[in-house]
Amino acid sequence: MTPAAREGVHSRSMPPKAAAPAAAAAPAEPERPLTVEEKRALFLKKLPELKAAGDAAAVKEIIEGMKAHEAILQIQVIACRQLAGLAGIKDRATAAEKRDFIRKFAGVEQILKALGAHGASEELHREAFSGLCHLTSSHNLKLVEKMGELGAIEPILAGMQAFMSDLELQKLACLAVHNLAHVSHNAAKIAAAGGIERVATAMELHLNHDVQLNGCGALQVLSISADNRTRIVTAGGVDRLVSAMIKFHDSVAVAEFCCGALLNVGCATPQMKSKLVATRGVQVVKAALHKVMEHPEAAANTKVHGKLILDGLALNGGG
Repeated sequence: MTPAAREGVHSRSMPPKAAAPAAAAAPAEPERPLTVEEKRALFLKKLPELKAAGDAAAVKEIIEGMKAHEAILQIQVIACRQLAGLAGIKDRATAAEKRDFIRKFAGVEQILKALGAHGASEELHREAFSGLCHLTSSHNLKLVEKMGELGAIEPILAGMQAFMSDLELQKLACLAVHNLAHVSHNAAKIAAAGGIERVATAMELHLNHDVQLNGCGALQVLSISADNRTRIVTAGGVDRLVSAMIKFHDSVAVAEFCCGALLNVGCATPQMKSKLVATRGVQVVKAALHKVMEHPEAAANTKVHGKLILDGLALNGGG
């Protein structure tokens, strides 16, 4: 047998080598549950993404995260900021949709809970008040009334009292009070909780246009109720209104609110002259009213109200 033949016989008679057995896979370690601190960090990191998404699921997750981490001030501040940003989107239809999401998933209640749990935080109040301003801004008075029923009025007024020197906070608070007061039941609650006095104080401390505009608007709506008129006068509201009208004489919105409120509290009657000109002369008040009435953009009812107030001064020998 040739060597080649012998090699072939040998190769046929030898069994093939078996493959080495594969090493057994190491058992997977069970996934470790996240600690509370890790969950908080993860939620904080995710908040901007949730705001960017802005859909119903994202809004729900923001609110659920607030609820899960109620004791953590940082989370409450940032979450309130995100909700306020969504509720304040410039496009009206989109903003209305986001506000509906916030209401649907009890976002108002969660914002109010945050204020209750962290009442000493000025930053939280600013962010929360921004959201509440948007959520109270609605032509649907049932929604505005619901805000009052949920307890929005008391923390707003408490925040005004606690942080009197904070311009931004007072500006937002006056706007929220103005929005809420359009419902008579809310207006009664505002007055009972000292809201008229809070607004008058804010206007006295902050000669900012928005504080004066929102403050005058709040007093005008609150003065619709006869029960509130004496309270407005007693709180120095007449002087605050006249001061705003003089300082911001080019603002037709301020003028409209001022003239409406002054007329409501009785400033078209001779008996109110002493209140109307308490800290300034008759001629100063008259000049302010004439300037308002002569403004090219003044509304018809503003001119009518201004004339009635001027007539009241004249009837009392007002110079």
